[in-house]
Amino acid sequence: MTSATKKPENKSAGQADSRFRPDIQGLRAVAVGLVLLYHAGITWIPGGFVGVDVFFVISGFLITGMLVRQSMKHGRVDLADFYARRIRRILPAATVVLIFVAVVTLVLLPRTRWDSIGTEIIGSALYVVNWVFAQNTDYLNAEQAASPLQHFWTLGVEEQFYIVWPALLLALLWIACRGHKHEIDTEAQQKRIRRFLQVGVVLVIVPSFIWSIYYTQANPEPAYFVTSTRLWELAIGAAIAVFAVQLERVPDKIGYLLQISGLAAIVCAGIFFSGGTAFPGYAALLPTLGSAAVIIGGMSGRATKGFAVLLNSRGMRWVGDLSYSLYLWHWPLVIFATYLLGGTLPVGYGLIVVSAAVIPAWLSYRYIEQPFRDWQRLKEKSTRALRAGGSLMATTGVCGIVVLVAASQLAQQNSQPLATDEPVGAEVVEAEPEAVEPVNKVEAYSPDVTGAQDDLADIYDDGCFTSESSSDIESCVYGDKDSDYEVAIVGDSHAAHWIPALENIADENGWKLTTYNKNACALNSVAVNYNGSYYESCDQWGDKVLDELTGSDAPDHVIVSASSYPAADSSEVPDGVKTGDIDEGYADVWSQIQDAGVGLTAILDTPRLQFDVPECVAVNQDNLTECTEERSEALDASAYYDMEDGAEASGTDTVDLTDKFCSSDSCSSVIGDVLVWRDKHHMTATYAESLTDSLENELQQESVLEFSK
Repeated sequence: MTSATKKPENKSAGQADSRFRPDIQGLRAVAVGLVLLYHAGITWIPGGFVGVDVFFVISGFLITGMLVRQSMKHGRVDLADFYARRIRRILPAATVVLIFVAVVTLVLLPRTRWDSIGTEIIGSALYVVNWVFAQNTDYLNAEQAASPLQHFWTLGVEEQFYIVWPALLLALLWIACRGHKHEIDTEAQQKRIRRFLQVGVVLVIVPSFIWSIYYTQANPEPAYFVTSTRLWELAIGAAIAVFAVQLERVPDKIGYLLQISGLAAIVCAGIFFSGGTAFPGYAALLPTLGSAAVIIGGMSGRATKGFAVLLNSRGMRWVGDLSYSLYLWHWPLVIFATYLLGGTLPVGYGLIVVSAAVIPAWLSYRYIEQPFRDWQRLKEKSTRALRAGGSLMATTGVCGIVVLVAASQLAQQNSQPLATDEPVGAEVVEAEPEAVEPVNKVEAYSPDVTGAQDDLADIYDDGCFTSESSSDIESCVYGDKDSDYEVAIVGDSHAAHWIPALENIADENGWKLTTYNKNACALNSVAVNYNGSYYESCDQWGDKVLDELTGSDAPDHVIVSASSYPAADSSEVPDGVKTGDIDEGYADVWSQIQDAGVGLTAILDTPRLQFDVPECVAVNQDNLTECTEERSEALDASAYYDMEDGAEASGTDTVDLTDKFCSSDSCSSVIGDVLVWRDKHHMTATYAESLTDSLENELQQESVLEFSK
C-alpha cells in the first residue's frame, strides 16, 4: 500500500523510464474502492477483499523498481535509505490510527475486547499482527466480533516481505558483482545483475505459490493471513520490475488489451468471488495477474493512453492519493459503527461510514503523510528517520500495553473464585428450580467475561479435536483408562462442551470415556454445508467414526450431541454421497449404531442465543435481564428439534437439560453465579461442570448406561 514516488521533473508521465505512473494511482482507487464497498456490505461485491491483492502487486512493483534502479546504478542496495523511506511513508499515519483505536477501545468497546485489541496493537506496532490473527482464527473464535485492527494484517505482510526481499537482493547482488568494479557502468554487468534478480524473484514466487495452494486447502483460515501464502503476490509485482526490459517491448495493441483485460479480471474477482472462495491459493491468480496486466499494459508510454484513460481521471487519481489513509481509517470506523448499531451494519449505514472515512483520510494525507514523507530533516539522514520510526513503534507499543493492563486490572477486580463448599451454577438450579429465572444483578460470578473464551473443556488443550480440513480421528481417553466399560462421546463442539460433566461422571462410575469430536461436524449420514459449501471432510470423518463405533472394538455405549447445520443440496455433492433432511441423517446413523448392538443416548442440543453473551454481560452488569433470549427462539435456532425428531424415528433415548438453562419463558446468561455461555451457544466449562449431577441423574433415568452407584 505504498504510494507512487513523486513525478520527476522534465519527464513525461508516459515515458517508459518515468517513475510516476498516473494509471497506477487510478488502479489504487479501484483497489481501495473494492475494499470499501465490500466492507460497507454491498452484496454485489462479495469478493471486494481482492482489492488487497491489487495493492500487493502495486507495492511489489513500485518498491522493487526503486531497488532495481539502485542496483543498476551502484550494484548495491542502500538498506538504511530504503527503510527510512518506508518509515516516512508508512509509520506516521499508521501510528495515529493505532492510537485512535486504543483510545476509542477503552472509551467505547466492552472490556471483553480489550485484551485481544491490546495484543493486536502491539502486533501492529511490530508489523507481525497478521500472525496474531492467523493464530487466533479458528472454529472456536469464529463468532467473535471483528477487530478494528484486522486490516493491519496487510501491512504486516508487506513489511515482512520488505525484510526478506531486499536481503535476498543483497545476496544476489553480491554474487553478481564479485570481482567487478563498484560502479556498474557496463551493459554486460547490468544484464548480469538483472539476470540474478530475475532468478531471485522466481525463487520467491514458485515456492510461495505452491505453499499458498496447499495451505489454503489444508488450513484456510490462517492461510488467509500468513505471510508465506502471500509473498508470491508481492513478488508478481516485483517480477514486473525486474523483467521490465523485456516487458517494455510489448506492442501497443497487446498493451491496450492487457489494460482492459486486467481491469476486467479484477472486477470479475470482486463480483464472483465470495467468502466461500478458497483464498488465496489458485483463486488469487485472477486479481494478481489482472493487476500485473494493467501495470504491464501501461508501460512504454501507455500509462495515459488506451484504457488507462479510465484510471487517469482527476477523481481516480485523487482517490488513489488517499488510498493508504482511506484503507487505514475506514475499517476502525466500520467496526465502531457496527458496535454502536447493536452488532449489525445495514448497507446504507455502511456506505455512510466508508464515505465519512474520506474526512480523516484527507486530514491524515494532508497533515501527516505528506509532511512526514517530505520532512527535509528526516530525508537528510536515514538514521534520523530510523530513530523516528523506532520512537513511533515504541509509542504504539506502549498504547497496546496500556490497553492490556487496563483489561487485566478490570478482570482481577471482577473475577471472584467460586466457593467449593457451596452449590453453584446448575447445582443451584437442581436444588432450587426457580434459580434459573433471569435476574438483574449478581454480586459476583465466574468465570469473568474477559476469561470466558478460554474456559474450555480439556479436550482442546489436549489436542483431541479434528480440524475442519482433516478427516483423521483425533481421540482422547478420560476417566478410568483401564476400564472394561467404554463410553464414547461423539460429535462437534456441542458434544465437546459436555465433556467436563462427563469426565466427572466417568471418574465416579469407572468408565473409560473416549472422545470423537470434529469442528462443526455432527455424526450424521447426510451431507451438510459448512461456510457455504459441501463439507466433504465431515462426511469422510463420519464414515471413519461410524466404522469404529460399529466394529469389533466398538464401545459399550455412545453419547451424541450436535449443533445445527444446513443440509447440502444434492446438486452440490458428488455422486454416491447421501443427501436429505438433517433429522433423517441422525435417525439413519443412530440406527446403524444400535443395530450393531451398541447402546446410544442423545443429549438434545443446548439453546442457541443470538448475541455474544460475555460482551452483553460486560455492558449490562446491573441489568442482566438484557442478556436473555426467549426460550422458544433459542431452541428453534439450535439442533434441538432435529435431534428430537431423529431420536423418535430411530428409537434413541434422549436427555433434555433445557430446564437447566431456561425458565419457561427465557434463557439466562448468568445462573447460580456462573456465566453460562462463552459466546452465543457454547457452554463455559465452569457451567458444564456444575451440570454433573443433573446430567448423571438424567442419564440414569433415560439411558441404559451402567452406573456403579
